[in-house]
Amino acid sequence: MFFAASPLFALSSAQDIKAQAMQKKSVDESISYIHSSIKNAASDADKRSLYYFVATLEELTGLYEEASSSYAKAAGIAAGDAKGMPKVTTEQIVIDAVRCSLNCGDYSTAESYLNSSVRSSKNAEILAHVNLYSVWSDLCRAKNVAETSGSVATLKVYAESEQMISVRPAVLLTLWYITGQNQYGETLKKKYPNSPEAGIVKGNVNVLSVPFWYFVPRAVSEAEVTASSSSGSSSSKSTGSSSSSTSSAKSGSSGSTTSKSNASTTKESQGSSAKKVREQLGLFRNKDNADILIKDLKAKGFTAYSYTETRASGTTYYIVVVDENKDGTMGKKLRAAGFDCYPVEY
Repeated sequence: MFFAASPLFALSSAQDIKAQAMQKKSVDESISYIHSSIKNAASDADKRSLYYFVATLEELTGLYEEASSSYAKAAGIAAGDAKGMPKVTTEQIVIDAVRCSLNCGDYSTAESYLNSSVRSSKNAEILAHVNLYSVWSDLCRAKNVAETSGSVATLKVYAESEQMISVRPAVLLTLWYITGQNQYGETLKKKYPNSPEAGIVKGNVNVLSVPFWYFVPRAVSEAEVTASSSSGSSSSKSTGSSSSSTSSAKSGSSGSTTSKSNASTTKESQGSSAKKVREQLGLFRNKDNADILIKDLKAKGFTAYSYTETRASGTTYYIVVVDENKDGTMGKKLRAAGFDCYPVEY
């Protein structure tokens, strides 16, 4: 007697797996569910779309290393877009992988992706991102402000180039951040008033806490010098390299969601039930790097310390912070001293 073979489990479409994932209680659970379900996806197109979708979730939650890996896996599958899932080209996925690698300071991986077929793309926007991210990779390698001079010169050319118009706001933001010169911020506000980059310059959006910006040396801005003079703090050039758990925007600049930690801190609570605030300066996988930043902060007179946070991926991060002071000016003092930071409640 002949029996037709039947699968032991039903294969699922990307659309169905995504729908199930979105019903989970947390983003971490959604991410874990998608990764565990990809092997049951019905086709290569479904697997590609799921890797791409889970990468966007990982990026939004600050899991940049994991997001880069997921984007790369999606780009490595030769298939189209699954039914009901976002439509995206392989070249765009590679660019997304580059951005996430840069966001966690992994310029070597970013450069390996940039040296793929995207360099010969016929898409002007893709090529603009390749050029921008190549400069960002060079900036990650710089050990001090002097070593950024070549990149700054290139960015100044890009700021005037019609071929770079799709990423011009990100170019101007980078120049404003690296050089500390207000002219680039003023150009952003004038020509691109509704862009996320202009929002950063105006102080309406806090997105510079993405790891990439901590790896880049920068000159103290004109505004910070003014703040330093008025507050009596000494200003300096920031050369620290750290990372922080925020999201990144697709336009080439970095995103703005921060992640709250449930882990215990190395500094004991003072027993108050009211929410407190501390300025977060960086997040590291390597404790030695966190200690270096803490040492630099203490040398400038700040009482810095770190606490640990373990992500769903199992990776433990060391988060460097300074407690807010009574008059709420600690963030201003840190920035005037050349350190980037943002407030986090706990």
